[in-house]
Amino acid sequence: MSTEGKVSSGQKEKLQTLLQAAASASDMDQGRQETSGFLYQEFSLETQRGRNFYAELEDSVLLELLRERARELDHSPSQKEVFWVLREYIRKRFRRWPYALEAAGLKRSSGSGGRSWSEMEEEKKRYRVLMGMLRQKAKELCRIPHPSDVPELCAELKKYEKDWSVIVQAAGLDAEFFGKNAVYLVENLDETSERYLREIRRKAEETGRPPRKSEVPREVQETLIASCKSWRNALYQVGLEPVARIRPFSSTHIDYRQVSGSRNHSQALYDCCYLLVNPDETTVRDLQKLQEIRETLGRDPEKKEVPKELWKRLQKVCGSWTNVLYQLKHRPG
Repeated sequence: MSTEGKVSSGQKEKLQTLLQAAASASDMDQGRQETSGFLYQEFSLETQRGRNFYAELEDSVLLELLRERARELDHSPSQKEVFWVLREYIRKRFRRWPYALEAAGLKRSSGSGGRSWSEMEEEKKRYRVLMGMLRQKAKELCRIPHPSDVPELCAELKKYEKDWSVIVQAAGLDAEFFGKNAVYLVENLDETSERYLREIRRKAEETGRPPRKSEVPREVQETLIASCKSWRNALYQVGLEPVARIRPFSSTHIDYRQVSGSRNHSQALYDCCYLLVNPDETTVRDLQKLQEIRETLGRDPEKKEVPKELWKRLQKVCGSWTNVLYQLKHRPG
């Protein structure tokens, strides 16, 4: 089995014993009622040895065993199609059977009436292809595509997810992606574009952040997009990045013609991320202190784990705690 690298030697031997018993069982409940029997004593959650063994198994091991059973059956297994010990472990760990199937990447409709394993694998392959096509379109546009930019992709993707923001996140269309794939220095810019860019940089240094596109006159936008291909790349020419929503397209349905629940673009900055421009010395020191706390914890700190005056100063400068943490993850150097 493919979980061998994820279990200790002691676990491995005991797990193999369990799997052999499951493979040779005449039914999936064999040994469940034999309270004095070997299987019950060693593996049941009603015994201390069983609970100890269960506690040592990682989620990934249980999910891989569930996937292996799906491959054997060629469909998502129902509870009655899984050996009783593993069934109890999986139910206890994931609370509900559909949750476990979903975590394992299987269809929630279990049993022989559900999709076959081969159909699910083909569906996953197609999904990966669609994600690749979406990333390629994002490279061409130098921005996150709107569903109206890719109607053919949306026609297929809506089988997987209805919210465009979830698709965008799954495709990895974030600041790091665009930093690697969608910006470059433009040579021989015309004088008008250079003048506009100098003004944008000056304004950013005054306000401490890059301007939102909506804050820039349309004539300036159009000129810079024409000469630099995209708004993102225009800002890149003067060392800036666009202001980005924390969850872009969070209210956009994958079928963009369905307008219910949609909203106008917010002009507020509290739900946005952006790099500070020329922060003052106090802010630089505060970010360094926060970085030290982050390194000590080994993860992003919560506000309650940071001195009150420190997080209050940083949040005032950055607009939100999410944007404070964004500085640590994305600031050059």
